Order: sequence, then structure tokens, then C-alpha cells
Amino acid sequence: MSEVNIKVEIAGSIFPLKVNADDEQNIKEAVSLINTKIAEFEKNYAIKDRKDVLTMVMLQLVAEQYKKANAAEGELSHLKKLFSSVEHMLEQHMQDIKNINE
Repeated sequence: MSEVNIKVEIAGSIFPLKVNADDEQNIKEAVSLINTKIAEFEKNYAIKDRKDVLTMVMLQLVAEQYKKANAAEGELSHLKKLFSSVEHMLEQHMQDIKNINE
């Protein structure tokens, strides 16, 4: 994979990054989301310190990711149970067919 050098701006500070070319768009979208959340917090809350704003943004984004991860884990667990049930039914069906043929 090829790496590219990019500069991103978060909360008024510029950060040079070396990233995989395939990840560049995702990183830019993440930066945009972070800056949007910062603007929302600054508009809606009387937080003067940029570090406090960044902390609140980080907390909100991480909490959202945990919620999504837990939901995905629950769905995966449900799918595993369904597949196990289907597998069991197929095994039973194959055994029934075997018994009929005997």
C-alpha cells in the first residue's frame, strides 16, 4: 500500500500525517466530523477551554462507537444462534432422510 502525506486541521491546529492512501478519505471524514462536533459544543455550551471541548467531543464519539460496537456484537450473536439452529435442523433433516433410506 502506498502512503501519502496529508495535513489535517483539528480545532485550529494543523497536524501532518502519513497515512495509507486507502485510508485518506476516511481520515478526512473523521476530521470533518470532529470539527463539526467541536463547533456544536462551542455553540451549545459555554465551554471556554478548547481542551475541555476536545475532551467532550472525544467522549461523545467514543461513546457512540461503543454503542455501535455493542449493537453489532448483539446482532452477530443473534446471527450465530440462528445459523446454529439452521445447522441443527439440516443435520436432523439429513438424519431423517438417512433413516427413511434404511
